[in-house]
Amino acid sequence: MPEQHRKLAGRAIVSAAVIVGTAYPLGGFAEPLVTDSYNLYGVPGLLEMPTAESAADAEFSGNFNWVDEQFRSALTFQFAPRLSGTFRYAKVPEFVDYGEDYYDRSFDLRFQFLDESIWLPAVAIGFNDFIGTGIYSAEYLVATKTFRDSLRVTGGLGWGRLGTYEPLTDGSERKTDRVDTGGSFNFDRFFTGPMAAFGGVSWAPTDQLTLKAEYSSDAYTREMRRGLVDHTSPWNFGAEYRINEGVSLQAAYLYGDTYGLQLNFTMNPKAPLFGPGNEPAPLPVRPRPPRSVDPEAWNLEWTAATPAQQDQFNTRLKEALAKEGISLEAIDLKPHSVEIQIENNRYYPYAEAVGRISRILTRAMPESVETFSIVATDDGVPYSRVSLSRTDLERLENAPSDAILARTQFSEALRFAPPENRVGDPFPRFTWYMAPYIDYSLFDPDNPLRADLGVGVGADVILAPGLILSGDVRQRLVGNLDDVDRRSTSELPRVRSNSSLYNQTDTYLKNLTLAHFGRPSGEWYSRVTAGYLEQMYAGISGELLWKPVDSRLALGSELNYTVQREFDGGFGLQDYDVWTGYLSAYYDFENGYYGQIDAGRFLAGDYGATFTASRQFDNGWEVGAFATFTDVPFEEFGEGSFDKGVFLKIPLYWASGQPSRAGYGLKIRPLTRDGGARVSVPDRLYDTVREWHESDFEDSGGRFWR
Repeated sequence: MPEQHRKLAGRAIVSAAVIVGTAYPLGGFAEPLVTDSYNLYGVPGLLEMPTAESAADAEFSGNFNWVDEQFRSALTFQFAPRLSGTFRYAKVPEFVDYGEDYYDRSFDLRFQFLDESIWLPAVAIGFNDFIGTGIYSAEYLVATKTFRDSLRVTGGLGWGRLGTYEPLTDGSERKTDRVDTGGSFNFDRFFTGPMAAFGGVSWAPTDQLTLKAEYSSDAYTREMRRGLVDHTSPWNFGAEYRINEGVSLQAAYLYGDTYGLQLNFTMNPKAPLFGPGNEPAPLPVRPRPPRSVDPEAWNLEWTAATPAQQDQFNTRLKEALAKEGISLEAIDLKPHSVEIQIENNRYYPYAEAVGRISRILTRAMPESVETFSIVATDDGVPYSRVSLSRTDLERLENAPSDAILARTQFSEALRFAPPENRVGDPFPRFTWYMAPYIDYSLFDPDNPLRADLGVGVGADVILAPGLILSGDVRQRLVGNLDDVDRRSTSELPRVRSNSSLYNQTDTYLKNLTLAHFGRPSGEWYSRVTAGYLEQMYAGISGELLWKPVDSRLALGSELNYTVQREFDGGFGLQDYDVWTGYLSAYYDFENGYYGQIDAGRFLAGDYGATFTASRQFDNGWEVGAFATFTDVPFEEFGEGSFDKGVFLKIPLYWASGQPSRAGYGLKIRPLTRDGGARVSVPDRLYDTVREWHESDFEDSGGRFWR
């Protein structure tokens, strides 16, 4: 097969695995074969060989293992019931020619495409180190069959590293590893070179103990040549002990010569540490008396209330909502309907906030008011309107959430509340905070982990609805982010690779911005931000987003003019300035799966696109991966070849059990280089807008009656 055809075939295989794996949860497919056992490479498997099992849907695993002097760590996420990805970081002693320790970063992808049945095994395909230097590069087809629940038998065929011991075929010569720049796709290697067989068994005599034996097809050719491994046997043996539901310890005897030890942690965003939550129970719905029983209660005399009586009513409603962490911003009360504008400061699922607000309205509104409309706002900007029938709330309080969701209506909320309807705190509004912070740098080959710990002091002034002045000053207390002397080999302008120079100053201005958020028309949102946008750049950024309230598709555009800041973290600017801009498409694939493409011009003047895929859970967890490809050749980009990484958003609510909108974001980027770099502008529109719209509301709708 010609090389260009092989590359296209490789891309097609990986793309198909991602698309089909994401689509599987949307159809009526059988459940895949599930395991909670991971091998020494951090993927579902035996000891070093893979199996055809998958982890439980959405499971995270963190693995740390030591094999002689080698160290490996891996983070694996079961992105969909059949599709998982792994990021691995390994230290291999004296692996390169100059005899120093080598630190390797690699990504894996695996897809279980056939279910186990009475007669057939589960079957999976996997790609080890398909993005990386290629020292762990391998592809495999593997099958696993269960017998009597506790015995599982595995057999497979491997290429690359998994095709080096007693190969069944000679095959064409496989390309050599790239340990110089790394980071590029290994499509041109897929299923090339010799092919070998591997297999093994696992037996669980108890729920806590699993015994394993395997025949390995990895001959450790390169490590043997360098004297790092003494490979005398293809047979590996081991045992795994589950300390508790989320922690296990595995010991192994490998190659007939070496011992290994692995510690494994697992957790699942679907299973909060404190169950469904510890929030206080909401007020119950107050049903109205029938009109025939109490006609006086249904009269409209209340509409003649004096301004003082109206103010007293508004104050009581405002206080009731405040107990739920909801700010009442405006109210428009009519004889048969009410519209309130609120700001949700407590509940991550918007559906839960609406459920609690609706209950309070049944207790506060006169009997004649039948329609409740709740407009979600953020800093005074309206984002969506949810309308419910009071009769439906009374009738369906004890029914499943799906019943009330089917009766809920969503519509655009363009109108800012007129002054006569506003009951919220007057503008300007001032808030401030002081909190610890941690900045970090991961996977620098010279030092895999660097971090700064300090204190940040910030403030927000909402000058008017949608007009916000924000600032953040930081003081570093301890850290080593300034201790970086690894030079970038990039041929591009130093738009990110000199980030260590910005960490030389202990006290610095993180950002200082004036931002305006608006609603130009019914389905459009706008943002303009100016000032010191982030630690490295100042400038002005404009954004326009089209996002109908009931649409899963959104389209956006962004234009930025940025100037590089001085290294001292003050107000000074350097002479590097650049225009950047992007056209963006966002799509919600349902069940919490999202895709995003941003195409345009980046900070170094390069042109290309960033592809992002993520999965979000109704409790606020979000997991995703991104990759940016531009017109910069890999060799000009330098080490890493192109920008890529994974990210997590972990909500405080998941860990504490108490309702909160706070959380922590973590981005794992193997290397920070200059190609594909973007300015970090706070509060980009899509993530803010989508959480108030119909699709996100429905995804978290199971919490409506909580």
